[in-house]
Amino acid sequence: MSKYKFDLSPEVKVTVEWTLGRYHEDKRELERYKNDLIPSATAGYSLSGGTSKGGTSNPTENIGIKLATSPYILWTERNCAAVERVLGMLDDSDKRLIDLVYWKRAYGIVGAGTKVGLAKTDAYKHINNILGLLALEMGCVNI
Repeated sequence: MSKYKFDLSPEVKVTVEWTLGRYHEDKRELERYKNDLIPSATAGYSLSGGTSKGGTSNPTENIGIKLATSPYILWTERNCAAVERVLGMLDDSDKRLIDLVYWKRAYGIVGAGTKVGLAKTDAYKHINNILGLLALEMGCVNI
C-alpha cells in the first residue's frame, strides 16, 4: 500500500504536472486563439461574393464550427476546467504551494512546503494529493 492517497504512474504524473504548470499560459493562448478566429468588425468588400465553388459562404457558421470542433480548443478548455475544479477544492496553503512550485517555479516542493508551514513529508503528501485530484478530474485515472 502506498503511503500517499494517490499512486500515479510516472507518465500520468508528468502529464498532470505539465498541465498544471502551463495553466495560466494555456488560458492566455486559448483566448488569443479564439480571438484570432473571429474576423475583424470592419466589413470586407469583394466583387466575387460567395465561395469559389459557386455556393454561398457563412463566415459566422464557419467560425462557430471551428470553435466547437477544434481539437486544440477542446483539449485546452477541458484541461483548464479540470485545473479550475481542483483549485476550487483546495485551501489557501495548497494554492500557495502550487503557485510557488508550478507557476512561479520559485521553489521545489520542500522549499515551498517550508514557506507555507509544511514539513517535507507533508508537502509531498499535499502535492501528491493535488496531482491525484487533477489526474482524476482530467480523466487520467479512475478511483
